[in-house]
Amino acid sequence: GTIDLGTSAITGDLVVTANGTGVITQTGSGLDVNGTATFTATGQNITLTNAANDFTGAVVTDGLAVGLTDVNALVLGASTITGAYNVTAGGAITQTGALAVTGVTTIADAGFDVTLDNIANDFMNDVLVTGANVALTDVGAIDLGLSTITGTYTVIALNAGTITQSGALTVDGAATFTATANDVTLTSA
Repeated sequence: GTIDLGTSAITGDLVVTANGTGVITQTGSGLDVNGTATFTATGQNITLTNAANDFTGAVVTDGLAVGLTDVNALVLGASTITGAYNVTAGGAITQTGALAVTGVTTIADAGFDVTLDNIANDFMNDVLVTGANVALTDVGAIDLGLSTITGTYTVIALNAGTITQSGALTVDGAATFTATANDVTLTSA
């Protein structure tokens, strides 16, 4: 069933599983997890967007629409999201495992680096990013949505995948787009 997490301080790992049609949400003043945090609500939403959340270890999710917020740096673990993926952090965003996202991915990390360069990442819909130095890698094609990058922007599409865009890109630093054996098409104004 549905799981609503209250204010919690966990010194080790946290594993939360909502069965059936249950969603995972939170109330209270945030989650503080020092170990790996794993949230499973297959086919259902996971909403952990309290601004006071502090995930020190990797955050692994399996759900429909997933929203994550961290007060500082955030490490994303291997995750499967069948809907939208919304991530907000107050520090660098990195990863320890591949991300498979069917819906739109929105990363809000203004002023901080975003490094999602795992070669097995599969972003199947638009990827929108606000960040400083940003690196994205996709196992195939990748579509870039409305993004604001205040540093460098590196995008790699592997296995003959294309790089396209569905929204304007504002990049203050150097931008590098690599599509191995395929096209890079950036024509949005």
